[in-house]
Amino acid sequence: MTPLAVSFAGVDPTYIVIWMIAWFAQMGFHEGGHAWAAWWLGDDTAYMLGKRTVNPLKHVDWNQPVSIFNSVGLPLLSTIALGFPMGMAWVPVGVHNFRHPARDHAIVAFAGPAGGFLVALIALVTWNLIYPVQNLGGLDIFRMLLNHQVPYDATGANKLLLVFSNLLGAIYFTAIVYSVFNLVPIPPLDGSNVLYYFGNWRLREFLDRIRPFGLMIVVVLFWILPGGVILQPFVGALVWVYDAVPAALWGAK
Repeated sequence: MTPLAVSFAGVDPTYIVIWMIAWFAQMGFHEGGHAWAAWWLGDDTAYMLGKRTVNPLKHVDWNQPVSIFNSVGLPLLSTIALGFPMGMAWVPVGVHNFRHPARDHAIVAFAGPAGGFLVALIALVTWNLIYPVQNLGGLDIFRMLLNHQVPYDATGANKLLLVFSNLLGAIYFTAIVYSVFNLVPIPPLDGSNVLYYFGNWRLREFLDRIRPFGLMIVVVLFWILPGGVILQPFVGALVWVYDAVPAALWGAK
């Protein structure tokens, strides 16, 4: 039996579906945020391709195998093998169509993470609405999700409510992680275009110089070196919000 087969056997299908829905939800809002901002600022490149939408299926180029793998295949495989969806998607932006290229490109870049924060806020508000009628706290949900656990100790409506609670937690967590991660100011991440606008000519020259190697730098920093430690306080604080807000409103469980 191959290692991949073992991984498949050890992961609950419900768990996979929950994380994949979470991945597509954040991807749709993130890429849709880019497209909406670009259209608002005068670039209709993404709009003409039907990408000015939060529908994640519109952000997969179904005639391009690389896009299908990065946006569908890789998140699925990483969920099965690593327990969390990891992938990539993008929308084309015609910077030459902007009246103020550097400024407008920075706004479009920031709109992606802003879209992720928006879907996280939607998940948080929905979680607050159902919090009084379910029996898990926010941190309990994150622990179960990250340990490949989906609650099956309930039946009927209670079981559906527990699964839905896990889905909201997965959407929130995925959107927060990707939004914070994409604000890292290293090309090709969105934060680099924001920093480019605010930087002086030396910083811009430096970013242009490392841009061809940016993806390699990101992989080394976050896969080989413990770069995630830098982001952990920000993600941890926002995860704490997910647990603390409903507990403050309705009382801790």
